[in-house]
Amino acid sequence: MIADRYEVVGASFVGGMAAVWPCNDIVLQRKVAIKVMPGSAEKRRIRDELSALLKMRSNHVVQVYDVLNLNKDLAIVQEFVEGKDLFDEGLAPKNKNEYLKLLWQIASGIANIHDLDVIHRDIKPNNMKVDPEGVVKIFDFGLARDEGPSAATLGFVGTPGFAAPELYRHHVTFTAAVDTYAFGATALFLGLRDLPPELVHRPPVLSGANYFSALPFKLAKDVESILNTCLEESPSIRPAMRDVRDLLAKHLLHNRHRALIVFDGKASYLDATRPSVVLRLASIGEIGIRYDGFDFLVDRVSGEVFINNSPVAVGDHLPGACVVALGAPERKADRKYITFDLSHPEIVL
Repeated sequence: MIADRYEVVGASFVGGMAAVWPCNDIVLQRKVAIKVMPGSAEKRRIRDELSALLKMRSNHVVQVYDVLNLNKDLAIVQEFVEGKDLFDEGLAPKNKNEYLKLLWQIASGIANIHDLDVIHRDIKPNNMKVDPEGVVKIFDFGLARDEGPSAATLGFVGTPGFAAPELYRHHVTFTAAVDTYAFGATALFLGLRDLPPELVHRPPVLSGANYFSALPFKLAKDVESILNTCLEESPSIRPAMRDVRDLLAKHLLHNRHRALIVFDGKASYLDATRPSVVLRLASIGEIGIRYDGFDFLVDRVSGEVFINNSPVAVGDHLPGACVVALGAPERKADRKYITFDLSHPEIVL
């Protein structure tokens, strides 16, 4: 029994800095994982892990429940995730859709971490599990630290193959880009079940190759491009994880978006079954809107047309909710308005 509340129910899993015990919380009747940090462990890293975990509220990041003092040791009570980690061969995606869903979940978790100005710093397949509902959970913040001026260290700490090139320098200032690189390497491993030799080299020898063209399923060019950019040698070139997440979501939701258009008191919908419409006000303005399966675009425009009071050009994207005005502002009561409202379908795992 730990702290007169947590009943140990299995053997511990021993990692580099700590032992993790599966336990039952006899008060709340739930299974938890208790990570015991030995008294000799580096206190800075413990503080970093707690700072990160206490902030986390994400479907794709484990949640911390409590912190305990056990004599000289510190123990973290956190969500217990049943299931296998992503190094397991049985979890290899069988097709492109499974692959994109897996990457979207990982990208979502990392984006949530970065939104709190926190760096995980040890993103890799065996620090992620898939629970019985198919949800990916990122765990093990043993190397995490807040982003900012103090986020630096001397010497290498990381996992070869998934560690960004800059982590091999003697003095490193960490940015969220180290997680982006590790995400790119993880994405490549999950697609190939291996990493090219140049990425496993210490430090990695990056050639700018199109690594993701070698996957057993073909990705869209923009997805392939952003995943390759995650593996850029320069941290400043790597994309923000929220941008990676959003692009993956767009492809997973291909042809599933729907927009409600209200004009002149009449409502209509644009979607994959009715992908285009032309709306006009005689002698004043005309706009054509087209759904290409990913976005709603202006594909024709003439006369006086404005979106949210800004002039419109062919190729413009319509934002999720906006007002299209036919007629310049000086026309006042003679203007006509079109409301555009885009629904946001959920990704079903």
